[in-house]
Amino acid sequence: SLRLPSLAIDGSPTTVTGQSLNSGRCASTSKSTNPWLRIDLKAAYLVSRVRAIIYNASGQNVNVHVGNSVMNNGLYNHKCGSPPYDGSTNRKAIWRDVSCSCPVWGKYIVFQRIVTNGFL
Repeated sequence: SLRLPSLAIDGSPTTVTGQSLNSGRCASTSKSTNPWLRIDLKAAYLVSRVRAIIYNASGQNVNVHVGNSVMNNGLYNHKCGSPPYDGSTNRKAIWRDVSCSCPVWGKYIVFQRIVTNGFL
């Protein structure tokens, strides 16, 4: 089940990292094929970088999309890139940065993990 969508954006640049997945301080999707999470910024912003706390174990094969459309859950929006993945299976949270090749206007930021049966 989805864990507390309200925790997907907490507005704090000092959110604690190093928490375990079950700490209750993070949003998470249900286990599924190609899980996604869409963040609504409530207004369009010029986005040049997305910074998120992502668990190492769920950080592989993640794509970040930015744009104004909700078609196909926002996955038709511009793909900014993918956060770096270090191959670790450690389930601790760490900051990941994705820089867009060129700034993109968008109201929505969508994270999608390409996986047969996993979570984000």
